[in-house]
Amino acid sequence: MRQFDKPTLLRWIYRSEYAGIQPFRDVLQQGATEALRKDVIGAEAYVESNLNSFWGYLMKAQEADERRGISRIVDIVDPMAMTMRWYTPPINQTLNRRMARLRHRPATLKMIDTLTDREFEALACVAMTFAGASNTNLTPAGNEGGVDFFSLIPSPGRCHLFSGGVHPLRIIGQAKKYSGPVPVDKMKEFLTTINEVKHGGEAKTEKVVPAWFHSVRGPIVGLMVAHSGFQAGAETRARRHGVITSDSLDLAELLTLSRFVPAHLSANEHIADLRSRTATFLGQGQITISMPRP
Repeated sequence: MRQFDKPTLLRWIYRSEYAGIQPFRDVLQQGATEALRKDVIGAEAYVESNLNSFWGYLMKAQEADERRGISRIVDIVDPMAMTMRWYTPPINQTLNRRMARLRHRPATLKMIDTLTDREFEALACVAMTFAGASNTNLTPAGNEGGVDFFSLIPSPGRCHLFSGGVHPLRIIGQAKKYSGPVPVDKMKEFLTTINEVKHGGEAKTEKVVPAWFHSVRGPIVGLMVAHSGFQAGAETRARRHGVITSDSLDLAELLTLSRFVPAHLSANEHIADLRSRTATFLGQGQITISMPRP
C-alpha cells in the first residue's frame, strides 16, 4: 500500500453514503476504483492485499474522530464479517433530528472541496456564526495582515470573571485551503501574527482589526482552519501555544449539526443555504454579523 492510499481512501469514505448494511469488501473495492483510480482487476487485487489493514485503519480513524468530538461516519454491524452501515438508525426524536442533519455531512464535504481559497475563508466565518459568535468579521482579500477573520465567541462560566458575555473568546482566525497538511512554517507565521494583534506592533495588521475586538475583555485565541489538516510538527506547536486547530471535517460537522440549519432541509437545500451565507460575507467585504439565537 502506498503512503497516501489510506488517507485518500478515508477521505473518499467520508464523502460517500450508502443505504443499508454494506460489506466492507465491496466498499473498499469501489473506493480503490474511484479514489485510487484502479481498474477492476487492480481494485480486486488491492482489496485482497489490503482488506484487513484498511479495516483496522478505519476503526482507529473512527476512534480518533470520537476523541475529538466528531461523529462516526459509519457503524460497524458485524466486526467479524466486516459489515457496516452509514449512521445509526434513529431511536428517539432527538437522535432522529441529529441523524437528519448528519446525513448532509458527505455533501457538505464535497461542497467544501470545490471552494476557492477566498470562499473557504468566508465559509469559516459562517462556521463561527453557527458556533454562536456574537460578531464575525471577514478581513479584506489580499491585504489582511495574516488574519482572515475575527470573531467573538461567548462561553458559559460559573462566575462573572469567566462569563462569555462579559469576557468572550476573541478569535483570530486563519483559513488554509491547502491540498496537503499545513506545514510547521505556516504555523510559525500565524503565531507571529497573533502576537502582532495582541501587541499592536504592525500597522498592516492593526488596520484590519475591528473596533469591537479591542473594546471587550477576554482571552485572545488563535484558530486555524486547514482543509487537509496539519503536519505533526505544526499540530504540536499549535497545542503548545494554545492555538485551536480544525479541518474541513470539523467544519462539515459544525455546519450540518448546527441548530441554525432546519432539520427538514434536503442535502441540496442545505448546501444552497451554506453557499448563500458564504456569498453574504463575500459580497459585503469587511463586515460584522451579529447572529441572533435560533
